[in-house]
Amino acid sequence: MVTILAIGVLGYMAIEDFSFTEAFYMTIITMGTVGFKEVRTLSVPGMWFTILLIIISLGIFAFALSLITKHFVELMASNLNNNKKVEKKLETVSQHVIVVGYGRNGQQAVKVLLSHRIPVVVIDNKPENIQLLAEIPEILYTQGDATEDKVLLAAGINRARAIITALPNDADNLFVVVTARELNPKIKIISRASSVGNDKKLKIAGASNVIMPDTVGGQRMATLVIQPDILEFIENIMLANQSDVSLVEISCASISERNNNLSIGNLKIREVSGVTILGLKNGDNEYVLNPSPDTLLTPNDMLFVLGSPEQINGLKKLLSENS
Repeated sequence: MVTILAIGVLGYMAIEDFSFTEAFYMTIITMGTVGFKEVRTLSVPGMWFTILLIIISLGIFAFALSLITKHFVELMASNLNNNKKVEKKLETVSQHVIVVGYGRNGQQAVKVLLSHRIPVVVIDNKPENIQLLAEIPEILYTQGDATEDKVLLAAGINRARAIITALPNDADNLFVVVTARELNPKIKIISRASSVGNDKKLKIAGASNVIMPDTVGGQRMATLVIQPDILEFIENIMLANQSDVSLVEISCASISERNNNLSIGNLKIREVSGVTILGLKNGDNEYVLNPSPDTLLTPNDMLFVLGSPEQINGLKKLLSENS
């Protein structure tokens, strides 16, 4: 188009002896086919030049329009095809985590979950966030209001292991918690709360845990002043990649009732698997830090251990061998 504009200006200046302004004006109204009156009466060569300029301009506009149309059609077709693929995957995904709200908290939660290779389904009602999610193949997503049953069901709420609701409004989080608990009574629900006092309401509504980002952030900043190295050490363990040493929880459910008298010392967990036991949660939801070798294990216990993936797999094998 720039080239045609330059040819038109130079052509009118050469053929009709127009000034630059007159030639530029004539070229613009000719290319735009607006039908204004000529600056001056055109000569025969000027008429033929104008005819050619109109034809070429219309051809360029038609070509540009076809390219733009093709781009949008292909984009729509690609989005439609991508949505169908996502819908098919949503029908089969299980043991995943649903994240409601792809804001700052939601994005951070998704990042950590993906780093631990946990399948994620994001629910968001903002088109711009859905567009961002469509560009990340590791994330499944669905657009809609998470307070509606059909949206949570589309995200596989009945097959999910947990749901994280990270909406900025506490009332919205409350509705999501109530709906999720009704659809899946056994699911673990993690909810965000912004205002003090709303955490209790969310727990009454069915939230398993409630996180207040402002409170957690303030506590973290204070801890960085008091015990910075300990906090960074713990964070490095918690957020470590699966290929590194990490802190994980191991269920003792595989231990059968007939082996309830097995103790940590009898199993020789440290010697056989190499993991370090940092704590234990018993069937009464009581936490025991650094349990002694005489501590008896039951199927209702949960061990908190530190080790590499190989060591952790060794512990799971050890527990299953005593089932």
